Amino acid sequence: MAGRIVQWALVAAACVPFVAAAQSGGAASVTFYGLIDVNLNQERAGGDRRTGVDHGELKGSRWGFRGREDLGSGLAAVFTLEGGFDPTVGGSEQGGRLFGRQSYVGLEGGFGRVTLGRQYSPAFVALDPLDATGSADRSAGLLTRKAGGVDPAYEVRFDNMVKYRSPEFAGFSADAGYWLGERGGSRGDARREGDGWGIAGLYRSGVVEAALVTQTVWRDATGGRVRTDGLGLAYDFGPVRAFAAATRDRESGSVGRGRARTWDVGAELRLPGPNTLALSYARRDESHDRAAEDAHGWSAYFLHDLSKRTTLYAAYSTLTNDGRANYALGNLRPDRGDDPSVVMAGVRHRF
Repeated sequence: MAGRIVQWALVAAACVPFVAAAQSGGAASVTFYGLIDVNLNQERAGGDRRTGVDHGELKGSRWGFRGREDLGSGLAAVFTLEGGFDPTVGGSEQGGRLFGRQSYVGLEGGFGRVTLGRQYSPAFVALDPLDATGSADRSAGLLTRKAGGVDPAYEVRFDNMVKYRSPEFAGFSADAGYWLGERGGSRGDARREGDGWGIAGLYRSGVVEAALVTQTVWRDATGGRVRTDGLGLAYDFGPVRAFAAATRDRESGSVGRGRARTWDVGAELRLPGPNTLALSYARRDESHDRAAEDAHGWSAYFLHDLSKRTTLYAAYSTLTNDGRANYALGNLRPDRGDDPSVVMAGVRHRF
């Protein structure tokens, strides 16, 4: 029921800008941008070893276009087309999609912003900034969205999303979306397969940043679904910025009745010169049944800024899996109970 309320609220919000749209066009701009992040690393998992060149550790390598046109009366058309790529081989990411990271168009004005297309989920918008390592690709903090015995609803992005971002009032804003699996079927459960919704409350003011989110995804055609609730907080003490986040995953219907809790704490230390040390510790505890998979781990990332655009980094991450878990930290899939680790050094450049 809550999902339907969010869906119709977003449809209503989407209609507002079209009613208010001005007929005359105005100034327009398009920005080309990108990021390349490549590292040399060594992974270990049980008796396996792998040395390789990988990418997208601090942020996924990408290129894209961002545009805006002034339509008058405070209304603007906006779009983003962003593709992920692997600079180590020159190929596309996200299953070979041209714009697999983001692909949307919409309108914004005093009412906020309404966009349609492939976009970041409310859970990602809320919680990703509240991890000390920025949810780096092989950080322990990613336990918040790794699937074990329970598959979280915390996914980074979804296709076919209608999304609304509110204006900010006294530091508060909201990010809400409904996405469509676009399945056919005669029953409601079948039609909802792949559908989902999420809503996040965000707060940012001075030294405090906080978020609260709930997100639900229908996993199959027989009504099975999973819900993730999360909250996070960051506080800037000056030389140290502290982070804390927690999530709870709950399955229902035909996918099972699994439960999981994850929490993540960390700190970002601003060192002398253009240097930063980010530390995080995360733990995932699933419900106590035969499918439960528990793990915990920690990460340390050292960053040295050569300029505003170019950063050198070195990092180490490790996970401790319990006897039934095999969470990974990269390319090697450990056997159950094995503990993966990775050490790496790389460079990130923005353009």
